[in-house]
Amino acid sequence: MKQSWIMNTLLGLALVATAGAVSAKEKEVQIKGLPDYAQDKPLVLPAVVEKKLSNGLTLWLIERPGLPLLSMYLAVKGGEASDPENLKGLSNVLSATLDAGTKTRSSRQIAEQLQALGADIEVGIGNDISFIGIDGLSSGADALLEILSDTVRNASFPDNEVKLAVENELQSIIANKSQPSYHLSQVFYRELFGEHPYAFVNPDPKIIARITRNHLHSAYRQRFRPDQAILVMVGKLSTKEMEALADKHFSGWKSQGDKPADIPPAPLEVQPTLLLVDRPHSVQSTIYVGRPMPAAGNADEFPLEVANTIFGGAFGSRLTMNIREDKGYTYSPRASVSSWSKGGMFSVSASVRNEVTAATLVEIFYELDRLGATLPEDKELARAQRYLKGSFLLANETSSSLASTLTSYWIDGKTPADLAKYVPGIEKVSKQDVQQMGRKYLASRQQAVAISGDAKAIKDMLSLFGEVKMATP
Repeated sequence: MKQSWIMNTLLGLALVATAGAVSAKEKEVQIKGLPDYAQDKPLVLPAVVEKKLSNGLTLWLIERPGLPLLSMYLAVKGGEASDPENLKGLSNVLSATLDAGTKTRSSRQIAEQLQALGADIEVGIGNDISFIGIDGLSSGADALLEILSDTVRNASFPDNEVKLAVENELQSIIANKSQPSYHLSQVFYRELFGEHPYAFVNPDPKIIARITRNHLHSAYRQRFRPDQAILVMVGKLSTKEMEALADKHFSGWKSQGDKPADIPPAPLEVQPTLLLVDRPHSVQSTIYVGRPMPAAGNADEFPLEVANTIFGGAFGSRLTMNIREDKGYTYSPRASVSSWSKGGMFSVSASVRNEVTAATLVEIFYELDRLGATLPEDKELARAQRYLKGSFLLANETSSSLASTLTSYWIDGKTPADLAKYVPGIEKVSKQDVQQMGRKYLASRQQAVAISGDAKAIKDMLSLFGEVKMATP
């Protein structure tokens, strides 16, 4: 299969060349009257005070003068990938019920008390993380910490709230099934990650329907333990005040039972293959291309981000200019590199008309292989670096966003010092580094392809790329 994949990629490149593909030298649009770009500003990060309570709870505390605000995120290790094998999808219901009541507060009381304090609450669960965050006025810090502590330590999962969350999740599954990406995502992730927990995407309605309060409480007790948790606080309080409040409200928190089992490392490679999910009568095809990638914090993290941005990770990327602006095949192609604590993923997605499905795949392969075959231009590299640095600075501008970023850093095994490494790390990426990333990770022969569409309309044209395997979710 690999040999035919390479041969067909070369054939695709030949087709692109004869069709007049986008030139490697991009056209620069000159707009008169605009000033030059200003000097990039560094991320000014106040000192992070790192503490640990006697029960094992890690504290990262940042005093941030200015607006009288306080952001707090308490996160624990263990997320969707930690769901029991017979209860995949449990985390979806857990995230909807963590703040639905405690031993002393109903969900309404929590909402009303936070509103009175000018605050709101956020609950989320990812592959490796479960978290509860509260943003509010720093003047109400003591009361906010008390509510956060109560939610973290005493969630009660009332039967009526659980029933509502289960029903909402079942309705969400029904709605999502109408989307072409629903079954395609499951096929794609399963191809990339096999039996690894990261392969899970779509909950089984039968499993969701039988989730009870006891299931949720068991997972909650396993995950929410001080010895595998961090509390990040950013705002207009001294770090001494923050530490005192954290000790007051969390020092009595004790671990109970066994913690979740460790998640094994995810796969790093995938066999090149082409999977087709039949969607009869669909007038569009949805294309996914990608492969597993290294975990967060790997040595190639910064050059990979730059390479992906040049390829397809920004609106002015090569892929967008090619299949949207030049050829009009799709409205909004996307490419991304996702990193988690045990693995990662590179993915490309585009929805196109049936008749240009094969042509779009040719162009995706062309742009992937061009990344490793040629060096980017100076302006192209500088533009990608400027985009990434600016996005990073904007994304960490508020106390809430900074607290959220630091929370995810801890989950991935990073330190506060890593925050200051991002901008210099992006700046150090060279043209040769980008080309190396293209060769090491992004060559078309290293990718799996999954397509959802009308098999009668597109299967024959896809045979250009080798064997087309019909896939079922």
